[in-house]
Amino acid sequence: MADRIDRYLSDYYSGVIDMQIKLRKIELQTPETVDENVGGGTAQNKENRVLDNQLIIEESDYALQSFIRDKWCMSNFLKILTEEERAMLSMRYDRRRKRSWNQVAGILSKSESQCHRDLQNIKQIYRKSVFAYQPVDNSEQQKHASF
Repeated sequence: MADRIDRYLSDYYSGVIDMQIKLRKIELQTPETVDENVGGGTAQNKENRVLDNQLIIEESDYALQSFIRDKWCMSNFLKILTEEERAMLSMRYDRRRKRSWNQVAGILSKSESQCHRDLQNIKQIYRKSVFAYQPVDNSEQQKHASF
């Protein structure tokens, strides 16, 4: 039974998040409308800064920024884990080279049950960490703020 954290780890280690970032940047570079006024009157003071415009579009795109935030959060969370824990996650969650729990346990010289306990501990650390996204319930805040 895979939960949200399992899917998140799998996407991170398999390169899905990187692919989503690249794909969204390509989508944003594709023009959405055709300028039918090409060749019309000339604007003398109009400057077209393609790079600046592209950066503004990318920085204001919610989907792209959420992918970038997801990657940043996971990479920073992994920094607080030990090298052995990161190796276990990489072997288990990389879809390109996914290994069974039996193989992971053999490589790390542990039992399968110990690997499962380590994974549950890592998930618990993630749930309690600042990297886990927890939406704010504004209705509760408004109740306490009203006079």
